[in-house]
Amino acid sequence: MTSLSLPRVLNPRKTSLEIEREIFEKSQQQALQKAINTHEVPVKQKHVRSAIIGTFHTQGARTFWAIALRLPSLDDQIVAWKLCHVIHKILREGHPLCLVDSQRHVKDLDEIGKLWSHLNDGYGKMIRIYTSLLITKLEFHKRNPRFPGHLGVTPEELESIAGNDINNYFEMSVEMFDYLDNILDLQAAVFGSLNMARSNSMTNTGQCRLAPLVPCIQDASKLYDYCVKILFRLHYTLPPDTLVGHRDRFLKIFKLLKEFYNSTTTLQYFKDLISIPSLPK
Repeated sequence: MTSLSLPRVLNPRKTSLEIEREIFEKSQQQALQKAINTHEVPVKQKHVRSAIIGTFHTQGARTFWAIALRLPSLDDQIVAWKLCHVIHKILREGHPLCLVDSQRHVKDLDEIGKLWSHLNDGYGKMIRIYTSLLITKLEFHKRNPRFPGHLGVTPEELESIAGNDINNYFEMSVEMFDYLDNILDLQAAVFGSLNMARSNSMTNTGQCRLAPLVPCIQDASKLYDYCVKILFRLHYTLPPDTLVGHRDRFLKIFKLLKEFYNSTTTLQYFKDLISIPSLPK
């Protein structure tokens, strides 16, 4: 009798919950491996969508990171670039706790960026700037946890987040300027990397580089709108001389953002994916 029950003790049957969990994790691994591969083509949205849905299934990004960190991002620059893009999408569109779960992986992002910063050509510089942008995004949300990953809040919510305190508005605007600077640095690096062979936005090579600018445009659009509202609020309360630095910085960002949007409106690739915001003259 003992010998008959021994195999059952050594190999206990898995519960239906454990089997379901294994199937889910395998499907997530397959989706991420298909989304983040070594081919110089843009990330396929259906695979990213599976990863985003997965974060709602697990109520966070722990499973995502467990799989993502096993990908060869330190061995292949295309993998590292696509990983940054997918992380950006997860932070924007995934479960709200993705922002919290991702905070503990800032060092992992920094390590990836530092490694590839030594590569003088290819994606090296862009990866370093993208990891810096993602770290800036995570730090912004850590200091301002009431902003969702997609950054969308109502005017009333923005006022509530600032506590209707002019000092909070002042500091928040600086944080948003920093965030926008990082976005503008990345787009400048991406467009600067497009030589004649890669300039066509309808080629896989060109789209692989340009694709991450879509969530960048989405972030920048919200941040710009909030900066305008906050600057009006600041000028209503504080003397103009106090805000010279804010005005100068905003004007510089405005000009670069307008150039960024103008560059994207001429490319067919973006017309198929996103409505480019228009800025006043």
